[in-house]
Amino acid sequence: MEIYDLSFDPRDPLYDVPGLPGVRWGVQIFTVSNLYQLDSAQVTVSADGRRLEAAGLSWAGQQQRSPGSVSVQISEDAGATVWRIQAQHAEPIKVVKLMLWGLPESAIAQGWWQPTSTAGRTAVPTLTAPVKWNYPWREWLTPWACAGEIDGSPLVCVSLRDAEVRAKRLYTHLPPYADSKPVVEVIFEEDAIRWGNTISTCELRLRVTNSLAEVEDDFAAHLAFLEGAYDLQSWETRSDVPGWMRDIKLVLNLHGQHWTGYVFNTFDQMAETLKTVTQHVPGKHILAYVPGFEGRYYFAYPHYQPGAALGGEAGFRRLVETANSLGVRLMPMFGMHGANIQVYPDYERSAFRSRTSSYLTLVNCPDWDTDRSGEDDQVFLNPGEPVFRQHLLEQVSGIVQKYGVSGVFLDTSACWFNDPRHNLYEGYRQLVGELHQRHPDVLVAGEGWYDALLAVLPVNQSWLGVDRSYKFPQLLAKYGRALGHLAEGAPGAVSTGVHERGFTYKHAGKVTVGHIPSVGIVDDSLSKYADDVIAACKAALEI
Repeated sequence: MEIYDLSFDPRDPLYDVPGLPGVRWGVQIFTVSNLYQLDSAQVTVSADGRRLEAAGLSWAGQQQRSPGSVSVQISEDAGATVWRIQAQHAEPIKVVKLMLWGLPESAIAQGWWQPTSTAGRTAVPTLTAPVKWNYPWREWLTPWACAGEIDGSPLVCVSLRDAEVRAKRLYTHLPPYADSKPVVEVIFEEDAIRWGNTISTCELRLRVTNSLAEVEDDFAAHLAFLEGAYDLQSWETRSDVPGWMRDIKLVLNLHGQHWTGYVFNTFDQMAETLKTVTQHVPGKHILAYVPGFEGRYYFAYPHYQPGAALGGEAGFRRLVETANSLGVRLMPMFGMHGANIQVYPDYERSAFRSRTSSYLTLVNCPDWDTDRSGEDDQVFLNPGEPVFRQHLLEQVSGIVQKYGVSGVFLDTSACWFNDPRHNLYEGYRQLVGELHQRHPDVLVAGEGWYDALLAVLPVNQSWLGVDRSYKFPQLLAKYGRALGHLAEGAPGAVSTGVHERGFTYKHAGKVTVGHIPSVGIVDDSLSKYADDVIAACKAALEI
């Protein structure tokens, strides 16, 4: 993670937080061109400190002045101080930052944690390593965090309650202009589609307490807000989870064809694997996941047909028939975003753009051929763009209709971008909604998850591992299930099959609540390591 910071004291005016002696707050406004601050000479604050109006702005560490305005309303709610900030400027505004000075140092020194943190592991800012969490990416899966872990000592809760999926960041650093004491930044970014001359934040919340019970209450209220905002339904009752999925206890990752063309398993070999494993594990407990079923992994994206080197259409039909006869559910893999420009020349229409739409955003370019440089032909496309979304819908739906698979997996779905042309989350909702309308009994799963995404995709591979014991496991387990990741190595030489990691040496520990383990099957898994494979599969039944 690269960290950049100002090389000077910005000299922001700061104001007392009502009801929190010693804690001060300030605001910064970010347009597409610059960073702006409050011009203290043009600020008025109400007698109770709960309303601020700035009739002008400053910049360059208070050296320059700029037209513009900021309005801040501070209120109290359930023990929390709540900011709502509005700003206006002639330049399009992208971000608002709330700065908090003077928070209890003992809490920050114990470190930040979040619902998916494990016990005893916190993020502590230092002079050379600030803490930076981004939502919605894997380091921050819901915009709620707490600093401090000891009941009876100061605890700091920060949260952003937003009914839309928009970027948020939590940043804590120890700048020299703050006497190397912690400054906490709570950052709100507007949807790039709506960047304009005004901006209004969601609720930016701060709660300081000495009670872990109140921390739990604060998160429970945050979770209740998410349920209402995104229509999150409980795992047991949600209609987009087929009944059979609630019986699944094991995922078999049946690796197909590598990007280079190497075949780990033909479809007939996959079928033989299912026959072997179901001698030890009832088929109704198995979800067979097939990455690289379309031929050269990722190379064919976004076109999907059973790969010829794996057995083609006939071989894939035999695999489906075998799975059905054994009671196993089959789920092939598709890319939610990935496209090879060599086979999809219309990519620029839907490729992710930078927030200012000035260039294509290129991500996830693995070195599959090991020339020690990332491949040059992969771009990520936004299913919020109608043409690509329809293409992907027809590709996925066509496989379901033609072969009768039980589930479909949409790779990289938890990747998030603030695309100024098409809203990504809304694209997900439309794509998955149409798939459910066409195929109501088919599971639609994804890779990675965050709070709002659980409302769209109830089952997802975990980016965090299946053995992480969450502080607040209900963030996941109440609404969805996480599967062992494709990249987890197969028994034996721990090959990651079609995945670009190559070999891995991490073996999962005890599987935690809300998670389902996976076992990878590559070319030598049963010929050399059958006992290890069967032992791992049997162990899944005991969870």
